Amino acid sequence: MKKIKNILAVIDDSKTNRNIFKRAISCAKTFNAKKIIILYTIHIPFFDLPFYTKNVPIDKEKVKANIDSIFNELNGDNIPHYTVVYFGDKTDRAIVEAKKDGVDIIITGDHIEYEKVIRESQKSLLVVKDGYKEYKNILIPTDLTSKSKESIEFIKRYFGNSKLSLVHGYENIAVTMSLYDIGYIDMVNYQEENREIAKKLLEEFSKEVGLDGELTDASFSLPYGILEYIKNKKPDLIVVASHSKEGNFFVGSTSSYLAKESPCDVFIYN
Repeated sequence: MKKIKNILAVIDDSKTNRNIFKRAISCAKTFNAKKIIILYTIHIPFFDLPFYTKNVPIDKEKVKANIDSIFNELNGDNIPHYTVVYFGDKTDRAIVEAKKDGVDIIITGDHIEYEKVIRESQKSLLVVKDGYKEYKNILIPTDLTSKSKESIEFIKRYFGNSKLSLVHGYENIAVTMSLYDIGYIDMVNYQEENREIAKKLLEEFSKEVGLDGELTDASFSLPYGILEYIKNKKPDLIVVASHSKEGNFFVGSTSSYLAKESPCDVFIYN
């Protein structure tokens, strides 16, 4: 079971920063983390750089002081933290900081290339989307794999007092089969058989992890079907498992799609 000791909070100039701070502080208490590292990266377009001086006209210490002031205002529990301010690309810098400081989880908004961050840092990522609120209802889209089971064990350990539920999406094969010369009755039978198989697999998985689950029929595409289910259920947080490995190009179509499109916070377990 992973232990969360160090949290990296990646911020920018958006209004999401205060929510990222609140979530990082809340998670630090939940995980009993040792410290929070705040990363703010200043990106200056190449053509805006002065040509005849090495000094960039931005006071990093003043920026750092302003960030610390906001964080300290919210940090009533006095959780240890420090802030780093750099020039450059926020995604690349987040990867460097995650590796350098022994970070266990990254918390940020949707302003970084999270696919690249997860792939290259091999850390779990919490994407803060909505306004800050307690995670009372947590929905876990599962592909029934061992990695998904691992993510469920993690969430049960730290958020066991929340309502946890599963959803498993199965693709409506009738959409694909309609491209071929297959009769309507055969398509209905095939689809019903496909659904029964998915239902049985989910029931077995649910018993193993000790959580109730539901099926969702992805009539258009699997990620889209799960997203529609999420919109209807309105959870506070969704948890998906990443199957990425360093060197792989994709995090995974479903986790990637949901992290981009979900209306609520998304935790990608890695």
